[in-house]
Amino acid sequence: MISMKSPMYDNIYMLDQQGEVLCTISNKKANWYIRKGIGKWSTFKKKDKDINNNSNNCKKGEEEVKCIQLLFEHNRTNKKGSSEEVYLTSAKQNICVACGSDGYHIRHYIVPYSYRTMLPKEYKSHMSHDIVILCPTCHVDCERYSKRRMKYMENDLRMKLGPEYNVSPVIEDSYLANVRSCSIALAKWKDKMPKEKVDRYDTVVREYLASICTNEEEKSEILNTKKELNKAQLQAACGVKYRVKNPNYIPGANIVVQSLQQDDKAIEQFILDWRNHFLDTVQPRFMPNGWRVDNPVVCGTRSDWDEDDAKLGVKSWFGNTAFL
Repeated sequence: MISMKSPMYDNIYMLDQQGEVLCTISNKKANWYIRKGIGKWSTFKKKDKDINNNSNNCKKGEEEVKCIQLLFEHNRTNKKGSSEEVYLTSAKQNICVACGSDGYHIRHYIVPYSYRTMLPKEYKSHMSHDIVILCPTCHVDCERYSKRRMKYMENDLRMKLGPEYNVSPVIEDSYLANVRSCSIALAKWKDKMPKEKVDRYDTVVREYLASICTNEEEKSEILNTKKELNKAQLQAACGVKYRVKNPNYIPGANIVVQSLQQDDKAIEQFILDWRNHFLDTVQPRFMPNGWRVDNPVVCGTRSDWDEDDAKLGVKSWFGNTAFL
């Protein structure tokens, strides 16, 4: 669990050619537009009833904000005044969305990262809606709930899909496991073991070490029972890898994402379910302004919800009133 070294949100406003706010972006993205010659640095007067600006150039309730203005015509994909537009154009606070802590922060993926990485590109590329800030304490609590749900989903699918999906992730080599057990016993309890057991264990370890030795002279020394095995030899036997990856094992994340069968409706509902799960378990009080469960799941698109979608039980969430 590594905390972020810098704030998640730089809140650089991006304007279209007409001077209207399109969204907020990072410093890195703003500099990319400048380097490409398709944007320029500028300023605009942001109206805010909570701002007390003493500048002579700004009226009371306005703040002059540094921004970037596009040099090409940009097509808006979100509706004016929609929750999506509010989310995109609002400055976001660098605080924990659950408790409001402004200390160390962790980037949290509402749709677990192991699932998100395997979704089609359009569901994760430039899609920041499902990435929020949590403090370490809230992150640990949230991860516990998420992992519990992931385990249930994955186990349920394994049972439905049949025994070929319900296999162990590793295969244990009984011979190598015995070699390791014998070598550990010799290293720790040789002086307290009966001589015949010591001899039997010693033979098992020597035969293994000889089997992996390529030098004939060294092999002869290992098999020479008159010469005790040294510490390095016993350590090598103790560290033998007796468990190997099962080639027939399919990770749970793969099974879950494959079950969606690249169906847009199924993927969309999958993401909405995780958003609802996040709200139900974490109960965040400081979500970004305009954040809603039913905001688009694909960057730059807006879904038209019909009556069937309404039956899905989608919730909305605007966060703490301080953000409204």
